Amino acid sequence: MITIFIMECILFCVVFTIFNLTYLFKKPLDWFYDYPDEVQARMRTLPQYEGKIPEKKNNYKKKKLPAAIIFIIILSVIVWFSGARSFASGALYTFALFMVINFYDALVLDTIYFCHSKKVRYPGTEDMIKEYENPKKHWIGFLKGTGFAVLISLIVGGIIAIF
Repeated sequence: MITIFIMECILFCVVFTIFNLTYLFKKPLDWFYDYPDEVQARMRTLPQYEGKIPEKKNNYKKKKLPAAIIFIIILSVIVWFSGARSFASGALYTFALFMVINFYDALVLDTIYFCHSKKVRYPGTEDMIKEYENPKKHWIGFLKGTGFAVLISLIVGGIIAIF
């Protein structure tokens, strides 16, 4: 069972990376609120971004809610086929999977890649190296993601218990 869990973690991290990097490069302004506050403040003063910065509430609905629903469905199926048949086993298995992805996102994608890659910097903010390299916002996101993981895990555990 541990081998299956490790394979699922690797697969999830690969899919998560492909999805997020593709989306980031295709629609970079949709990620505006994931950038450091100082970068956001600078961008608000630059004429090339006038009228192009998304409203925060729309960004949340477009990005987070659909991902949560898809995650719940996918995780429910995966957790069921991984052998979970009770609320506790379903919730714990889901939490473990989610936390691996959450930690991978915070460490590898955010702290290592995002903080140091020039490819993800917005034009007009390239000189803000110190701000981009500060991982604080990403690790706060990790903590928020942990709370989100608890909620998702409880929902998936409930789904597993029902079926």
